Amino acid sequence: MHKDATTVEMNAQTKINRGKRGAMIILALAAIFIAAVSTPTKDHKKTFTVVIDPGHGGKDPGNIGTGRFKRTEKNISLDVSLQVGKYIQENYPEVEVIYTRTGDTYPELYQRCEIANKAKADLFISIHCNANDNRQAFGTETFVMGLHKSEESLKTAMRENASIYLEDNYEKNYGGFDPKNPDTYIAMSLRENIFLDQSLALAKNVQDEFRVKVGRKDRGVKQAGYYVIAFTNMPSILVELGFLTNETEEDFLHSDDGKTYMASAIYRAFKAYKEKTDLKTGKASNATATNIPEENKPEISAETTKPVTESTGITYNEVKSGIKFQVQILTSSKPLNKKSSEFKGLDKVDEYISGNVYKYMAGCTSSFQEAKTIQKKLREKGFNDAFIVAFENGQRIDLNEAIRKTTN
Repeated sequence: MHKDATTVEMNAQTKINRGKRGAMIILALAAIFIAAVSTPTKDHKKTFTVVIDPGHGGKDPGNIGTGRFKRTEKNISLDVSLQVGKYIQENYPEVEVIYTRTGDTYPELYQRCEIANKAKADLFISIHCNANDNRQAFGTETFVMGLHKSEESLKTAMRENASIYLEDNYEKNYGGFDPKNPDTYIAMSLRENIFLDQSLALAKNVQDEFRVKVGRKDRGVKQAGYYVIAFTNMPSILVELGFLTNETEEDFLHSDDGKTYMASAIYRAFKAYKEKTDLKTGKASNATATNIPEENKPEISAETTKPVTESTGITYNEVKSGIKFQVQILTSSKPLNKKSSEFKGLDKVDEYISGNVYKYMAGCTSSFQEAKTIQKKLREKGFNDAFIVAFENGQRIDLNEAIRKTTN
């Protein structure tokens, strides 16, 4: 009896000690966060500044997806980030665009925040790609600073924040910040209301564009404790473009079209945010009218999808109704000749037009597995960016949704 009572007492004391240690961590981090929230006085003559942060880079590849591609998250996030910045610079001459990196380098997480804070930026946009042990997980999500509302959001933040372990002096540079300690994220939540409204507005714009114009699954706007959006003193968001661990989404994000559509969606979200901000402050926008790809869901029908040549070599089964899969191989700003060398000898290609862009697809089937075989053959022919697209009764639909429907 005495031994059991002693054990109980020791266990209770252990819990108390753990609680004290957790409280100390929270208080220490709280001091850091509260000290960081005093926003520098802005020079009202300064142009609107947006900092774009391509996730990972250099020695940090980010997530490697399914392993089928040599390029990883760091490459896709950089490609999309540079394209977003290009759209902003072309359309808003009064906006200064600053990148945390423009090549395959690794700025440490605290340095990314310093870049934005020293520039007294008006917005911070960090761009990443997602990963999940469940290979079926897909869709886009955008994070703002706050206490995670789900275990999944916490795990995602922990994974992204773990980049600090690649840094030489991370214990010194991040005093008390431990990506693996849940108490760290409780302390982070102390900052969630500083720029929350503005951050939520931009995040919602991004998700709306992804869903409506690019046809991606919307996993919503979420809160989580990412370091780079916790220590930036301005409205900040972290965008997850999709899951590289999902083969179909990985194909899309590695394709030139996929990256272009995602970048244009983020640009339009920024545009809507800035126009609303200008309206509130009484400023006039100087946006120009450069053409930005509008959507990835063209309004087409069976009558307007025209076969360019007759089919040989690649499977082409006419699908009159229901869901069909095709493989997109090329896009062009002008129509291509039927015998163009760009088709590499293919003799049946479908063409459709979306937003003044001509798109070409090869193969046609009602089976996703057969579409994967077609995609493989087309890549072997030299169409390295070939990716599968889906239509239902003539309307472009999300690929994962098409797979789900045909599987059911």
